[in-house]
Amino acid sequence: MKIFEKQWALTLLLLPFFKLPFFEHIPSLSFVDSIFDICKIVSAAVIVVSYLNGRKISRIIICIILFELSLFFSTFINNGNYWSQAVNCGTVVSFCMITELAVKKNSRVYFKTVLSIFIPLSIINLLTVFIVPQGLSADSYYGNVYYIIGSRNGLPPVLIPLMVYSFIYSSLSSRKFTVPVLLFTVIVSATILKTWSATGVAGWFIFIAFVILFYRTRLSQLFNSLNLSLIYIAAFFFIIVFRLQTLFSFIIEDMLHKSITFTGRTDIWDIAILLIKRSPLTGYGVYEGHGFIFVRGLYYYSHNVILEVLLQGGVVSLVFYIAIFFTAMANLYRLRQYPVSQLIAFGIFTVFVMMLMEAYFNIWIFALAVIASCAADIAEQTSDSSVGVIEEKGIPLRSRYIYYRLRNR
Repeated sequence: MKIFEKQWALTLLLLPFFKLPFFEHIPSLSFVDSIFDICKIVSAAVIVVSYLNGRKISRIIICIILFELSLFFSTFINNGNYWSQAVNCGTVVSFCMITELAVKKNSRVYFKTVLSIFIPLSIINLLTVFIVPQGLSADSYYGNVYYIIGSRNGLPPVLIPLMVYSFIYSSLSSRKFTVPVLLFTVIVSATILKTWSATGVAGWFIFIAFVILFYRTRLSQLFNSLNLSLIYIAAFFFIIVFRLQTLFSFIIEDMLHKSITFTGRTDIWDIAILLIKRSPLTGYGVYEGHGFIFVRGLYYYSHNVILEVLLQGGVVSLVFYIAIFFTAMANLYRLRQYPVSQLIAFGIFTVFVMMLMEAYFNIWIFALAVIASCAADIAEQTSDSSVGVIEEKGIPLRSRYIYYRLRNR
């Protein structure tokens, strides 16, 4: 449908998904939250109908649907808040559908639309961070402070995926950096450094380091999706399962003056693993407002995305979750010679590095996976477009790559 190539139409459909979290924590503004929810239902209905209109559902969308449904099933059988999970399921699936539709139709319009909505919000958010450092609101359970876009720990998993968006948009202009990208990078950097979530700062640092030192260089192909996936898997077993960080306690504790328990996270992981063993197949469902792990007088989330998926949906949900990102990363590996594929792969890797210590399930994480599945469509619209044309004619990847290198000498 040509409507997904129009910026005004995309803006109307996407705006309801940009509901600002701090509205939920200010009772006097609860009506705004309700208005956003109503608009989101209408927008989601239009998106789903448009997506299903005479087209085959893509593999990655099927994986996302199955993952969300598995969480809903687990929540239902455990008498959890299944209505909330149903709403979340509709939100994630419909946003991923519009992302796929719009990227395939016109990547430039999609990324421009998202950034046109979000950059003004990020500027306002940065102003509130400096003007009202104590936050605009706070939740009643953990006491987390909220700014315009989210809480201190909730800002990085939104800002960093959108920073990936900005660099993809820049690549569509055949340039490494553009003025809007530089502006947004400065805004994101200032926000993350000012609010200082250790996990967010780590994610910000490794992504910025990649962009500055390796992006669009000959070394960038070392950071392909396969290598990055292997690094993440090794890190997961190294830190979460085997706790080998204790071997470096003399560096972590004596030199860096940090705890090898990662601020008590290892205790939470131990409890999470015990709970997972008690209900390994379907987990305990999605719980709202706070986590499922009781320690030090409060309920906490597991502070690791793999453990959190197992807690909420068990092995069933984990299989679908892995399928989502396996599909995404496999596609990126097939197209690993493209700079944009390397960028998306490293963006996903960055988020997963942060999710070693946190558990994020916002729409941007899944949107990155969908974008990864559309990498060929994005490359078709970048400076590598000549390669994509050859791909459509059925010439193998290696031949296509040789052609591209010879053409650009």
